[in-house]
Amino acid sequence: MLNRSQFVRNVLVNWLAMLANMLVPFFLSPFTVHRLGNALYGIWVLIVSSVVYFNLLDLGMRNAVVSFVARAYSEQAHGEASRVIATAIWLRLGIGLVILLLSVALAAVFPLLFGIPRALFPTVRLAIVLSALGIAMSLAFGITGAILSALHRFDLLSSVTIARVLLRAGGIVWLLSRGHGLVAMALWELSVALLVGLAQSWICLREYPGLREGCGRPDWDTARKIWAYGSYASVITLAGAILYYSDNIVVGAILGSTAVTFYAIAGTLGSSAGQVVAALSSTFAPLASSLDAAGKSEQLRRLLVQGTRASLLLFLPISCALFFRGQTFIGLWMGHDYAAVSGVVLQILLLNCVLTTANGSSCSIAYGLAKHRPIMVWALVEAGVNLTLSILLARRIGIYGVAWGTAIAGVICNLMFWPRHVARLVRISPGEYIWKAWGAATLASVPFGIACYWEERHLTANSLPAYFLQIAAILPLSLLAAAVLFRQELTQYLRHLLKRNVILYAR
Repeated sequence: MLNRSQFVRNVLVNWLAMLANMLVPFFLSPFTVHRLGNALYGIWVLIVSSVVYFNLLDLGMRNAVVSFVARAYSEQAHGEASRVIATAIWLRLGIGLVILLLSVALAAVFPLLFGIPRALFPTVRLAIVLSALGIAMSLAFGITGAILSALHRFDLLSSVTIARVLLRAGGIVWLLSRGHGLVAMALWELSVALLVGLAQSWICLREYPGLREGCGRPDWDTARKIWAYGSYASVITLAGAILYYSDNIVVGAILGSTAVTFYAIAGTLGSSAGQVVAALSSTFAPLASSLDAAGKSEQLRRLLVQGTRASLLLFLPISCALFFRGQTFIGLWMGHDYAAVSGVVLQILLLNCVLTTANGSSCSIAYGLAKHRPIMVWALVEAGVNLTLSILLARRIGIYGVAWGTAIAGVICNLMFWPRHVARLVRISPGEYIWKAWGAATLASVPFGIACYWEERHLTANSLPAYFLQIAAILPLSLLAAAVLFRQELTQYLRHLLKRNVILYAR
């Protein structure tokens, strides 16, 4: 079972990885946009948004490996874990060949779908094939990441993530500084995927020596088990891809590649903010599997409530700052030409981001309990409504219509489905769950939100340091409100900490 110190270390290193994933794009995005220009950067976003759909060929395998290996490891069934991993590796190697063939077909039609200038056809097509190969490489080595997740070694996994982010960004800066373009960026992405995959495989074998036979023949009974679990997860992944990547494609197809840049700036900010919570909630799936295997229902309920609460306490101050002061931030970050349009898109998208982020913890727990089948239906509904509304509204109100399509679909599904489903999953009343997990955390963010609104109306930030100083000056309001609303839990925790220190000192 995962001990407290390992859990804390996992979360802390995950947050370091989250910071890397937020800060590196923060500095890299303006550099990339200004080096490539709006049109080429928009094409690059369209390429990434298109090839990312090849991740759907994972067929939910990663989630299945995490769940099965975590359970097998907790029961010391290392032979079963080896069979699962061997089967998954062979299946993903076959998937890689399929991706290669599909990438050639995509490269042939892509320039025609998005009105790419004919002079760029060869460059764009080669960049698509190389980017798709990078996806195939990541999938092939991704099983090792699933193993580390199952072993609760998120500290090691996040350390590799940090190295990948820094290596990727350093290469892109070097390439663009020397005048290279889309093909060089795609080739570097492929190279980083290979290097990181090899390093992660070595770490995995060191941490779990019992898997030395993991490259044996695939076991078809195990393959059927993986498919039974992963089929639902793969549909959920498909819905997620539609939710998070189809927006750029809709914008590019209807409004042109230049408009994609404005939309992608807002989307990048929203997803980067969500990574704060993902760093926390990603540790919950294998932990939930272990708790369920041990029959610890009360700890599962505590994990759900406290995990959701912590997610909101982290995300709501960020979302308040971006909602009320997002246009100012984008103007200082990317340039004033982007502030108005991207700022409004960001405000619309944040309406859904808050609810989606709040439900991140419960989603991870559902995967850990292998109770994710109902999620599939609602995910498909949300994806279908999102895509339909985005297309219809884009033709009427342009780029804002795409954002509203995403926001409306997300708000409806997140409010109608998640609270009832999750409460039933861990046997807690919906009212108790909503108040304990959502209500108090939301109230704690109100003073900070009001202060952000006041600052935007009355203060001027002429630089990013000045902007961050203004935000930092009012951040204690959020901490103070949280301390007041959760004073009972905070007091109990401090007493427990003091008692443990006294016992250790006495020894």
